[in-house]
Amino acid sequence: MASAPETTIILPSKASRARLLVDQKCRYHPSFSSTAAHVVLSASDDIMYRMHSYTLRMASGFFRDMFTLPQPSPPHPKEFYSQNIDVGRDVFVSTYVSSHILTLFLMLISGMPINKPLHEWGEFSPYRVLRLAENWDAPAPLSYIRLGLRSTELAKRDPLRLFSIASHFGWEYERNWAAQHSLMIDISSLSDSDTQNTLEGMSSKDLLRLLKLRHRRKEEFRAYLDDPDRFSVGNSDILCAQCHEARIDNGTWKILKEVMVAELERRPLGDTIVGYDVDGIGGENSTGGILTWPEAEACFKASCEKGCGSLNYDECATLKQIQGGIDSLPWDL
Repeated sequence: MASAPETTIILPSKASRARLLVDQKCRYHPSFSSTAAHVVLSASDDIMYRMHSYTLRMASGFFRDMFTLPQPSPPHPKEFYSQNIDVGRDVFVSTYVSSHILTLFLMLISGMPINKPLHEWGEFSPYRVLRLAENWDAPAPLSYIRLGLRSTELAKRDPLRLFSIASHFGWEYERNWAAQHSLMIDISSLSDSDTQNTLEGMSSKDLLRLLKLRHRRKEEFRAYLDDPDRFSVGNSDILCAQCHEARIDNGTWKILKEVMVAELERRPLGDTIVGYDVDGIGGENSTGGILTWPEAEACFKASCEKGCGSLNYDECATLKQIQGGIDSLPWDL
């Protein structure tokens, strides 16, 4: 998650003087406006924040290092500056961070409550705060957001981005959690630009992990469906159980197996096959599962060719075995 530096070091400088010198532009965030604090941070949208240097030093390795450096003298007389600024005391730091992200970050390091779960911060806001915390070497926001990443809402909305972030930081639990939820996504769909953009931003190592998990689930499911001990009628050359004369034509079962494997390759979770969630994940748009498929209808209506009326397959037993196969598929990367 490498990025450009979020900060321009000590101010005033030519680039930021225009924002800081005019009274009308000195808009302080109401939660960070105490004149007792002498570090002034400036957001990219002209909102300013007064912070105590002690808080910044304790929370951020970046500021701890910065405050050990000699501070430059202002390049202009005191009269040149806004009356809201104590030139002899205040230290200015200009950032390239929006006020929304900077406010969240400063609230976290200041111990202020944030009365919204992560998924209500904004679509990419948790990840942008993470990037800022990493750049400024601030472990507290990293820990707070790491715990919040275990939110089901976040995992449903963008599991691939969550997986990429967790992999970047080496957070194993969150990475596996996100990988499991990513099984709901058809990553081969070229029409989903957001998915493609996220995949393009992943490292080849992380992407390979996801692809290996998907491939293992597909191949193990295929082997499971082909097992004659589990599906004895469909995978064996046997006679009709009622008339004992005609051999059972397993053509419809073979077709159903192929479409199930193809569906699992598209959506490796398997909820669209069984018709409900798998281990608490997915299931929102999969009502009915394969029972709504024409291939399944043809399979479970197939009967003895001699006309004895015996159905080739026990629908309930077959569905139960399929469910067991989906539940047994691997989750680990």
